[in-house]
Amino acid sequence: MKKVVIVTGAARGIGYATSKIFSERGYTVVAMDIINPSKSEMDFIKCDVSDENDVANAVNYTVKKYSRIDALVNVAGIVVVKPIEETEWQEFIKVVSVNLGGTFLMIKHVVPIMKAQGGGTIVNTASVSGHVGQIRHSIYGATKGGIISLTKSLAWELAPYKIRVNSVSPGSVDTQMLRDDITGEAKRMNMNFEDVKRMRESEQAFQRWADPKEIAEAIYFLSSDSSSFITGTDLLVDCGWTAK
Repeated sequence: MKKVVIVTGAARGIGYATSKIFSERGYTVVAMDIINPSKSEMDFIKCDVSDENDVANAVNYTVKKYSRIDALVNVAGIVVVKPIEETEWQEFIKVVSVNLGGTFLMIKHVVPIMKAQGGGTIVNTASVSGHVGQIRHSIYGATKGGIISLTKSLAWELAPYKIRVNSVSPGSVDTQMLRDDITGEAKRMNMNFEDVKRMRESEQAFQRWADPKEIAEAIYFLSSDSSSFITGTDLLVDCGWTAK
C-alpha cells in the first residue's frame, strides 16, 4: 500500500518541489493550495489553511479516498514586509492566521487520523526568520518562531502515539515570495533588483539562494524512516546564516 502525504502550499516553490519529491519516491500526494498548480500530476485540492471548514473538508476528502494519512507537510505561508508602525492590524491577523493558524488547523484535523492508524510524521515549515532578527520581518518572524515552539511541544504531546513532529527553517530560497520581497525592498532602497539580490545572497555561506528542491530534500528526510529517531527538532537549512 502506497503511503499518503498531504502537502500544503503545494502550487509552487517549496511546496511544489516537496510534492514532486514525495511523488517520485512512491507516495500518493494530496496537494493543497489556494491557487491552482502549474502542473497537475498530483491529486490537488483547493484549500485555504486559515479556514477551518476548508481544512476539515480537505482532510476528510483525503481519508475517504485513501483511508490514511502517513505524513503531513505544512508549507503554506505568506509574508508582510513593513516597519512595525506601518503594519495594519488586518495584515498582522492574516499572516498569523495563515502561517501559525494554518499549521495548527492542519495538525488539529490530521492528528486524530494518525492516532487511529498508529502513527505518522508531521513536518512544519519555519524559517531562519524564527531564529534571527530581520528588519521589517517582525510579524513573519514571530509566526515562524511560534511554529518552532509548537513543533517542540507537539513532539512530546504526540510521542505516545508514534507521531513524530519536526520543522525545517530555510534560509533564502529562490521562490516567487522571496523575489516579490526583494522587488519591494529594491523599490524602497532605490536600487535595482539584482544588486539587492546579491546583498541577500551574501547572507548565505555559499553566496547563493537555495533551490526549492534543496529544502524539499530536508523535508522528505524528516518525513522518512531515515529520521526515525528524530522528533522535536528544527532543522536549519540556512547555508550557515545562523552560524555567523
